[in-house]
Amino acid sequence: MRWWELTWPEFEKIDKTVALLPTGIVEAHGPHLPLGTDALMATYIAEEAAKRTNALLLPTVWYGNTYVLDKFPGTISISNETLYMLYRDIFREVARNGVKYLVVINGHGGNADALNMAAKDVAKETNLTIIIINWWIDLAKEARKKVLETPEGHAAEDETSEVWAAYPDLVKYVPRDGSADEWVEARFRVYGKDVYSMEYTKAVQGYPSRASQEKGRAILEAAISEVVQLINDLRSGKLPVTKVK
Repeated sequence: MRWWELTWPEFEKIDKTVALLPTGIVEAHGPHLPLGTDALMATYIAEEAAKRTNALLLPTVWYGNTYVLDKFPGTISISNETLYMLYRDIFREVARNGVKYLVVINGHGGNADALNMAAKDVAKETNLTIIIINWWIDLAKEARKKVLETPEGHAAEDETSEVWAAYPDLVKYVPRDGSADEWVEARFRVYGKDVYSMEYTKAVQGYPSRASQEKGRAILEAAISEVVQLINDLRSGKLPVTKVK
């Protein structure tokens, strides 16, 4: 059920136990992937999970924050302050509309701080339970171990495979010759203009030359299945929290 396609009388009657919110960014992803990669992938997973469960799907939040990839043409980065307020207000409105559980499928690491802070604040003031999934970290862990040959990264083997499987028409080419491969390591978390000039010279961190649609399909199917299971668990009142001791 797409939130934006319902009339208000329809919305009033539907099951609002679980809603899904995809989030991403418009940001450079190598010379071969679309600028909307992060939002597109979050949307794909959320849409597929919603189809299989008839869960409520919110419109994607396309905008996010990046601290280094704004040096590339086409990137749109908004401040963390603006992003926090946007997420906070969306969460409040979701709560006001009677949703019990909100599952955020986040596709971009730069959104995490604002998402976490907004979720904490809204959870304190409303009855909404918010589950934030950074999907490239939290989902399909075993599938990734089985199919990937190189480290996960940015516009790398993993992400290129995923976009190629979900949106084949949007992958401009797959750089088999290694021309887009790039890997930079830092001993600590280092911030500064000198570092930024060394990182992401191609808007890549990893080895897209090793990508394949088969790898992407395996990862995506596992990820979607895990979100479907989460939705079913939430509907039965089971939270993704385990008391160990």
